[in-house]
Parts: sequence; C-alpha cells; structure tokens
Amino acid sequence: MKMHKSIYCLILLLFTAVIIGGACSAGGNVNPNAPVISSLVAEHTTLYPLGNTVITCSAVSPQGTPLSYKWVCNDGTIIGSGASVTYEAPRTYGDFHIMATVDDDLGNTANKTVTVTVIVRDPSQCCR
Repeated sequence: MKMHKSIYCLILLLFTAVIIGGACSAGGNVNPNAPVISSLVAEHTTLYPLGNTVITCSAVSPQGTPLSYKWVCNDGTIIGSGASVTYEAPRTYGDFHIMATVDDDLGNTANKTVTVTVIVRDPSQCCR
C-alpha cells in the first residue's frame, strides 16, 4: 500500500509541475527586449500573376538600437531591402506569405507575416 501511495504522490507531483510549467511558459517566449513590429502592411493584398505591391514594416527597438530587416516569401520575389520592399507575385494563383524579420544589434528578433492573394485575371480586361 505504501508503494501505491508513493507512486500516486510522484504522479501528482509531476502533473502539478507540468501544469505550473505550462502556465508559466505560456508567455515565456516573449522577449521584452525584442523589437516591436507595430504593423506589416501590403499596399495591395490582392494581385494578378506577376503583379507588384509595396510591403512596409513599422518597427521600433525598446532600447533604441538600429534595426535590420530580412524578408522571405514562400513564392514570388522580394525586391529591395530595409523597412519597405516590393513584392512581385509569382505566375501561379493562391495565397502567398511574406515574412519580415526584424533584428537589433543586440541579437533580439521579432517577425510578422502578411498574406497576399494572387487571383485569376478577368479575361475581359486582358489583351484588348
């Protein structure tokens, strides 16, 4: 009987640790020193194939340090660098995600994603 009580206590202790650990880490990945991205905006969120839109990332460093910007997309082309770039849509249709990663010179990072949808051009508006 004593063995069952010990196992029960151990299980209860582990369960409590997991619950408390999960509650404490729910916001644990938030770095108060990381850059803050206040907005990531595409001038146009709907494009035709090979269309362009300007994407602008507004960010600040809590420490006032200089920021650098990196851009990636799952398809299409990023043109330019810095806080504002041009995204050229691919030839295919669908939703495409463009992510801005903002770094400060202290090694802190933040990122945000915007989605641009590439749609089929209405044939009545083409080639006349």
